[in-house]
Amino acid sequence: MAKSKKVKRVHICPTCKGNGYIKIQNIYDIELQVHQCWDCDSEGEFIEYVTEDDNNLVDDGVSVKLH
Repeated sequence: MAKSKKVKRVHICPTCKGNGYIKIQNIYDIELQVHQCWDCDSEGEFIEYVTEDDNNLVDDGVSVKLH
């Protein structure tokens, strides 16, 4: 069995758009409040490690169980 190589993929956080923080306006305040992004923990990006074998597979959402 050959060793599979890990590939690193970097995705930009869709919540903060890569900034690491979010400006939120409260309905009682006029000023914008700055908060840290809760999805990416203020990193601005997600890092996904994928094996090279999984990189070639396509997930179409349908799983088939073979017997």
